[in-house]
Amino acid sequence: MPSPRLAALLVLLPAALGLAACSSPDPGPVKPPTNASGVEKRDTEIKHEPCDGNSSSAVKIDVNGDSKPDIVHVMNGNREVCRVVDLNLDGSVDAFIYYEADGVTERRRESDFDRDGRADEIAIYQQGVVVLKMRETNFDNKIDTWDYYEGGRLTKRERDSDGDSTIDQWWTFNNPQNTRCAIVASDRNGDGKPDPESVVDLCGDAYGAPRGAPGLAPGAPGAPGAPGAPGAPGAPGDASFVPGPPGTPSFPPGAPGAPPGAPGAPPGPPMLMGSAAPTAAPTPSIAPSAPPPAPPTTAPKAGQPKPKK
Repeated sequence: MPSPRLAALLVLLPAALGLAACSSPDPGPVKPPTNASGVEKRDTEIKHEPCDGNSSSAVKIDVNGDSKPDIVHVMNGNREVCRVVDLNLDGSVDAFIYYEADGVTERRRESDFDRDGRADEIAIYQQGVVVLKMRETNFDNKIDTWDYYEGGRLTKRERDSDGDSTIDQWWTFNNPQNTRCAIVASDRNGDGKPDPESVVDLCGDAYGAPRGAPGLAPGAPGAPGAPGAPGAPGAPGDASFVPGPPGTPSFPPGAPGAPPGAPGAPPGPPMLMGSAAPTAAPTPSIAPSAPPPAPPTTAPKAGQPKPKK
């Protein structure tokens, strides 16, 4: 039988352990990683959500009769969970589409625009309306662009232009009539904040557009709905970037977002991805009345026949 002193210690021990547990510090929410300057780093991994097109519940459809499935409906009973789509019928997956519990409303889409077998864009939907698009635009297999939508309209963009997983560009799309108009601010000193002196209005006076103008005229090259412009028939998306051939830069050298150390290029205006560079003023040409300079002639040497006229 334990001594009275030992019995008292056994009684007090659980209470002491309970107090120790209650007094332990609360770990709290996990803070996101930061770089050496303390700037938050984004998760840039392109994460594929499983969609098993070879499951026993998959319904496969061959559109062009080549014995390869072009559309695969992955089912759970009578409900479609996700869909695998080969848009151009080349035998490779171009998009994975995911649905809400009703099997009809889209909630996520992973798209491969450059046909390299990897997703270039992940779109997130709420109640069937797009709210976020995460993009990989420089062929390094990491997300570098986050586009935010309100009511289905692109309103804000955040970019990691140099691949260090931190945001260094902030785009505000301020013209509902022209999604190529934006106010862009950049972080040039690496403190994770927009620098006031870096702000550029892509449709401001400096770009040749009158202040308050609605943007490019409908049908003009680069205008919404123009042939080849994003959002036009045959072009995916809206003013969103559609990757070009491997190695094509998203921005001109020296512009905010161009690779650091572009040779001799002065800082220039940022470019909306997929758009053309601002057109420079035309160089004055020689007046039509001015005759072209005559080619220099050489007198013939002695003994040589004169050139025929």
